[in-house]
Amino acid sequence: MSSRDPFRSPAPRVLRDPEALTARLGAVRTEPRVRPLNDWVEKLRVRLGDGESVPWFDPASGGVAARSLFLLEAPGRKSMGAEAELRRTGSGIISVDNDDPTAQNCWTLRAETGLDYRESVHWNVVPWYLGTADRIAAPGRSEIQRAAPFLHEVIGMLPALEVVVAMGRKAQAGWAVYRERYAPQVHTLETWHPSPRVFASRPTARAEITDVLREAARLLERG
Repeated sequence: MSSRDPFRSPAPRVLRDPEALTARLGAVRTEPRVRPLNDWVEKLRVRLGDGESVPWFDPASGGVAARSLFLLEAPGRKSMGAEAELRRTGSGIISVDNDDPTAQNCWTLRAETGLDYRESVHWNVVPWYLGTADRIAAPGRSEIQRAAPFLHEVIGMLPALEVVVAMGRKAQAGWAVYRERYAPQVHTLETWHPSPRVFASRPTARAEITDVLREAARLLERG
Protein backbone atom coordinates (compact mmCIF):
# COMPACT_ATOMS: atom_id res chain seq x y z
CA MET A 1 0.00 0.00 0.00
CA SER A 2 1.23 3.48 -0.84
CA SER A 3 0.68 6.79 0.90
CA ARG A 4 -1.11 7.93 -2.26
CA ASP A 5 -3.63 5.09 -2.04
CA PRO A 6 -3.63 3.53 1.44
CA PHE A 7 -6.38 1.07 0.51
CA ARG A 8 -4.87 -0.45 -2.64
CA SER A 9 -5.11 -4.23 -2.26
CA PRO A 10 -2.38 -6.50 -3.68
CA ALA A 11 -4.64 -9.57 -3.72
CA PRO A 12 -8.34 -10.49 -3.39
CA ARG A 13 -10.21 -10.86 -0.08
CA VAL A 14 -8.06 -8.36 1.80
CA LEU A 15 -10.99 -7.51 4.09
CA ARG A 16 -10.72 -10.92 5.74
CA ASP A 17 -7.82 -9.31 7.63
CA PRO A 18 -9.29 -7.67 10.77
CA GLU A 19 -6.76 -4.82 10.67
CA ALA A 20 -7.53 -4.05 7.03
CA LEU A 21 -11.27 -4.15 7.75
CA THR A 22 -10.92 -1.86 10.77
CA ALA A 23 -8.98 0.66 8.69
CA ARG A 24 -11.54 0.52 5.88
CA LEU A 25 -14.51 0.94 8.22
CA GLY A 26 -12.74 3.81 9.93
CA ALA A 27 -12.66 5.65 6.61
CA VAL A 28 -16.26 5.25 5.47
CA ARG A 29 -17.22 8.66 6.89
CA THR A 30 -13.87 10.43 6.52
CA GLU A 31 -12.53 9.51 3.06
CA PRO A 32 -13.53 12.56 0.95
CA ARG A 33 -14.48 10.54 -2.13
CA VAL A 34 -17.08 8.43 -0.34
CA ARG A 35 -18.18 10.66 2.50
CA PRO A 36 -21.14 12.19 0.56
CA LEU A 37 -22.27 8.71 -0.53
CA ASN A 38 -22.01 7.29 2.97
CA ASP A 39 -23.77 10.30 4.48
CA TRP A 40 -26.55 9.33 2.08
CA VAL A 41 -26.37 5.68 3.21
CA GLU A 42 -26.84 6.72 6.82
CA LYS A 43 -29.90 8.78 5.93
CA LEU A 44 -31.30 6.00 3.76
CA ARG A 45 -31.10 3.57 6.66
CA VAL A 46 -33.27 5.95 8.66
CA ARG A 47 -35.70 6.38 5.78
CA LEU A 48 -36.07 2.63 5.31
CA GLY A 49 -36.58 1.96 9.00
CA ASP A 50 -35.45 -0.92 11.17
CA GLY A 51 -35.00 -4.35 9.64
CA GLU A 52 -33.39 -3.23 6.37
CA SER A 53 -29.67 -2.74 6.16
CA VAL A 54 -27.70 -0.85 3.53
CA PRO A 55 -23.91 -1.41 3.45
CA TRP A 56 -21.40 1.41 3.08
CA PHE A 57 -19.72 2.48 -0.14
CA ASP A 58 -16.09 1.39 -0.23
CA PRO A 59 -13.47 4.03 0.72
CA ALA A 60 -11.06 2.24 -1.65
CA SER A 61 -13.30 2.99 -4.63
CA GLY A 62 -13.67 6.13 -6.71
CA GLY A 63 -16.70 7.30 -4.78
CA VAL A 64 -18.17 10.54 -6.14
CA ALA A 65 -15.27 10.82 -8.60
CA ALA A 66 -16.07 7.44 -10.19
CA ARG A 67 -16.20 7.30 -13.98
CA SER A 68 -17.71 3.80 -14.04
CA LEU A 69 -20.42 2.11 -11.99
CA PHE A 70 -20.65 -1.67 -11.62
CA LEU A 71 -24.18 -2.71 -10.68
CA LEU A 72 -25.15 -6.05 -9.20
CA GLU A 73 -28.53 -7.05 -7.83
CA ALA A 74 -28.53 -6.71 -4.00
CA PRO A 75 -26.01 -6.88 -1.13
CA GLY A 76 -24.71 -10.33 -0.18
CA ARG A 77 -24.21 -11.60 3.33
CA LYS A 78 -20.48 -10.87 3.20
CA SER A 79 -21.28 -7.17 2.85
CA MET A 80 -23.49 -7.15 5.94
CA GLY A 81 -21.99 -5.61 9.07
CA ALA A 82 -22.85 -4.86 12.67
CA GLU A 83 -25.96 -2.84 11.84
CA ALA A 84 -27.63 -5.85 10.27
CA GLU A 85 -28.34 -7.61 13.57
CA LEU A 86 -28.84 -11.34 12.77
CA ARG A 87 -27.06 -10.93 9.43
CA ARG A 88 -23.70 -9.91 10.89
CA THR A 89 -21.51 -12.08 8.71
CA GLY A 90 -19.29 -9.72 6.75
CA SER A 91 -17.59 -6.38 6.30
CA GLY A 92 -20.48 -3.93 6.16
CA ILE A 93 -19.07 -2.55 2.87
CA ILE A 94 -19.83 -3.14 -0.81
CA SER A 95 -16.32 -3.97 -1.97
CA VAL A 96 -14.34 -6.06 -4.42
CA ASP A 97 -12.08 -6.75 -1.42
CA ASN A 98 -14.75 -8.65 0.52
CA ASP A 99 -14.09 -12.18 1.69
CA ASP A 100 -16.36 -14.02 -0.72
CA PRO A 101 -15.97 -15.70 -4.12
CA THR A 102 -18.07 -13.21 -6.09
CA ALA A 103 -15.97 -10.30 -4.81
CA GLN A 104 -12.84 -12.30 -5.60
CA ASN A 105 -14.03 -12.82 -9.17
CA CYS A 106 -14.69 -9.08 -9.50
CA TRP A 107 -11.24 -8.25 -8.12
CA THR A 108 -9.50 -10.69 -10.44
CA LEU A 109 -11.39 -9.67 -13.56
CA ARG A 110 -10.76 -6.00 -12.89
CA ALA A 111 -7.04 -6.66 -12.45
CA GLU A 112 -6.87 -8.68 -15.66
CA THR A 113 -8.60 -5.99 -17.71
CA GLY A 114 -6.79 -3.00 -16.27
CA LEU A 115 -9.80 -1.32 -14.66
CA ASP A 116 -8.62 0.96 -11.87
CA TYR A 117 -10.85 0.48 -8.81
CA ARG A 118 -10.06 4.06 -7.78
CA GLU A 119 -11.95 5.28 -10.85
CA SER A 120 -15.09 3.21 -10.31
CA VAL A 121 -17.64 2.24 -7.70
CA HIS A 122 -19.60 -0.97 -7.09
CA TRP A 123 -23.23 -0.87 -5.98
CA ASN A 124 -26.55 -2.72 -6.30
CA VAL A 125 -29.86 -1.90 -7.99
CA VAL A 126 -31.54 -2.78 -4.68
CA PRO A 127 -29.31 -1.28 -1.96
CA TRP A 128 -30.68 -3.18 1.03
CA TYR A 129 -30.20 -6.81 2.03
CA LEU A 130 -32.91 -9.26 0.99
CA GLY A 131 -33.51 -12.61 2.63
CA THR A 132 -32.91 -14.10 6.05
CA ALA A 133 -29.95 -14.76 8.32
CA ASP A 134 -29.35 -18.04 6.47
CA ARG A 135 -30.34 -17.40 2.89
CA ILE A 136 -30.09 -14.43 0.56
CA ALA A 137 -33.04 -13.66 -1.72
CA ALA A 138 -33.05 -12.21 -5.22
CA PRO A 139 -34.96 -8.97 -5.78
CA GLY A 140 -38.35 -9.17 -7.42
CA ARG A 141 -40.11 -6.61 -9.58
CA SER A 142 -41.58 -4.77 -6.60
CA GLU A 143 -38.17 -4.31 -4.95
CA ILE A 144 -36.62 -3.19 -8.24
CA GLN A 145 -39.38 -0.62 -8.79
CA ARG A 146 -39.11 0.61 -5.22
CA ALA A 147 -35.34 0.96 -5.44
CA ALA A 148 -35.20 2.97 -8.68
CA PRO A 149 -35.53 6.41 -6.99
CA PHE A 150 -32.73 5.51 -4.58
CA LEU A 151 -30.48 4.55 -7.48
CA HIS A 152 -31.36 7.89 -9.05
CA GLU A 153 -30.11 9.64 -5.93
CA VAL A 154 -26.82 7.74 -6.17
CA ILE A 155 -26.39 8.55 -9.86
CA GLY A 156 -26.96 12.20 -9.02
CA MET A 157 -23.88 12.09 -6.78
CA LEU A 158 -21.63 10.73 -9.56
CA PRO A 159 -21.01 13.73 -11.84
CA ALA A 160 -18.09 12.10 -13.69
CA LEU A 161 -19.99 8.89 -14.53
CA GLU A 162 -19.49 7.67 -18.11
CA VAL A 163 -20.05 3.88 -18.09
CA VAL A 164 -22.48 1.59 -16.26
CA VAL A 165 -21.91 -2.17 -16.29
CA ALA A 166 -25.01 -4.13 -15.26
CA MET A 167 -23.94 -7.59 -14.09
CA GLY A 168 -26.63 -10.25 -14.10
CA ARG A 169 -30.27 -10.34 -15.18
CA LYS A 170 -31.66 -8.73 -12.03
CA ALA A 171 -29.20 -5.87 -12.26
CA GLN A 172 -30.06 -5.46 -15.93
CA ALA A 173 -33.78 -5.41 -15.13
CA GLY A 174 -33.20 -2.80 -12.44
CA TRP A 175 -31.06 -0.65 -14.70
CA ALA A 176 -33.69 -0.91 -17.45
CA VAL A 177 -36.35 0.40 -15.06
CA TYR A 178 -34.02 3.20 -14.07
CA ARG A 179 -33.19 4.13 -17.68
CA GLU A 180 -36.87 4.19 -18.63
CA ARG A 181 -37.64 6.63 -15.83
CA TYR A 182 -34.57 8.85 -15.85
CA ALA A 183 -32.75 8.43 -19.22
CA PRO A 184 -29.17 8.83 -17.96
CA GLN A 185 -26.57 9.99 -20.50
CA VAL A 186 -24.05 7.19 -20.00
CA HIS A 187 -22.76 4.14 -21.87
CA THR A 188 -24.52 0.95 -20.75
CA LEU A 189 -22.88 -2.47 -20.93
CA GLU A 190 -24.48 -5.76 -19.85
CA THR A 191 -22.89 -9.01 -18.82
CA TRP A 192 -23.22 -12.04 -16.54
CA HIS A 193 -23.30 -11.94 -12.77
CA PRO A 194 -19.73 -12.81 -11.62
CA SER A 195 -20.74 -15.52 -9.16
CA PRO A 196 -19.12 -18.97 -8.96
CA ARG A 197 -22.52 -20.51 -9.72
CA VAL A 198 -22.73 -18.66 -13.04
CA PHE A 199 -19.14 -19.53 -13.90
CA ALA A 200 -19.82 -23.20 -13.17
CA SER A 201 -23.05 -23.38 -15.16
CA ARG A 202 -21.92 -21.29 -18.15
CA PRO A 203 -18.39 -22.14 -19.30
CA THR A 204 -18.18 -19.06 -21.52
CA ALA A 205 -19.36 -16.58 -18.87
CA ARG A 206 -15.93 -15.64 -17.60
CA ALA A 207 -14.59 -14.88 -21.06
CA GLU A 208 -17.73 -12.91 -21.93
CA ILE A 209 -17.44 -10.80 -18.76
CA THR A 210 -13.77 -10.19 -19.57
CA ASP A 211 -14.71 -8.91 -23.02
CA VAL A 212 -17.27 -6.51 -21.55
CA LEU A 213 -14.82 -5.19 -18.96
CA ARG A 214 -12.26 -4.61 -21.69
CA GLU A 215 -14.88 -2.66 -23.60
CA ALA A 216 -15.54 -0.60 -20.46
CA ALA A 217 -11.81 0.11 -20.19
CA ARG A 218 -11.73 1.19 -23.86
CA LEU A 219 -14.67 3.54 -23.40
CA LEU A 220 -13.04 5.12 -20.36
CA GLU A 221 -9.73 5.46 -22.16
CA ARG A 222 -11.46 7.29 -25.00
CA GLY A 223 -13.21 9.54 -22.50
